[in-house]
Amino acid sequence: MNRILITILLIIFHFSLMSQNKELKKLFSKGKYDQVIEKAQSRLQGNTVDPDLNSILGRAYTASKQFTIAIPYLEKSIASETISNEVKQISKAYLAKCYFVKGEEQKAVKLLKECQNDRSSKEATNYSHKYLSLFQTEVYYKAWEVVETDYIRFHFQDKKKLENVGEFIARNEINYKRITEVLDVDPIKKVDIFVWSDRNEAFRKFNRPLAFSNSDLRIVNVLSNQANEYELSHMLCQLAVQSKFKSMLIQEGLGLYFDQMDKNLLKVARLRVPKDKFSLLELWQEPTKYERDLSYPVGASFIEFLINKGGKKKLKEFLRIQTIKHAEEVYPDFHKWVKTFEAMLMMKM
Repeated sequence: MNRILITILLIIFHFSLMSQNKELKKLFSKGKYDQVIEKAQSRLQGNTVDPDLNSILGRAYTASKQFTIAIPYLEKSIASETISNEVKQISKAYLAKCYFVKGEEQKAVKLLKECQNDRSSKEATNYSHKYLSLFQTEVYYKAWEVVETDYIRFHFQDKKKLENVGEFIARNEINYKRITEVLDVDPIKKVDIFVWSDRNEAFRKFNRPLAFSNSDLRIVNVLSNQANEYELSHMLCQLAVQSKFKSMLIQEGLGLYFDQMDKNLLKVARLRVPKDKFSLLELWQEPTKYERDLSYPVGASFIEFLINKGGKKKLKEFLRIQTIKHAEEVYPDFHKWVKTFEAMLMMKM
């Protein structure tokens, strides 16, 4: 009788766990990763070996960009003897992304290829196909020339098409140091910059125009000799602050600020603003109201102004949501500062 009771209780417990994990998977599919993490952590305290629960938690940490924390949960899930093959492949796929971000490229690619060959999980297969493309490690890129520096790996489709390779490399290295210092961000792995000479070929491969980047993977794709190209800045800034809303004035201003912060940015902006009437807030809300690309010099000068007035920590807080309303919340004297900045811009040289 006791054996029957124990068996019944075990069955009830098993189905209870399945129901709880199903709830977590539903929350995960809705992108509610914080809730998944909170609930899964609580449930793991009573069942630390559940491979499905470890997998869900690891995937939630991965999806919320907490890659280092995700790794042990995903590894524990894969190592379990009771794990289903489907869950194992899904865990492998997500673990591959975590390994890549940590700079373990070979391990990441190996896991994704295993998922592709196994095909027991459609989700894992699709995930693997997507990230093997995004990693940009396939045979196609093996013919590209690679130049590696302390912080960056430059991949050149055709180095001869670049006007000044040494200057391009040096400029990106300098900007990397500036951005990581000002925004206090550590990319962990080296940044990979792919420099294309054929924009049409890039479009065929990714179905989007250059330039673009992936802050999760620390990868940048740019066109050689492209004007106003600040994609490294955009990627590192996104990595540092995880912006939820971006504006042209601030986003492009950041790129120019880091690229030319050793110059007199206010003087550059003064030469570009209209001499009769100018409104920073109008430019912020309607970039096309003024001359093309005015957001670059004005935005760069304004970023410098904000750092001088409020410091780097406040700037990072503001960059999360680049709206006027959020600026008012971060900087109590915001409108007073705007008037001061506008007066400085309109001042005769």
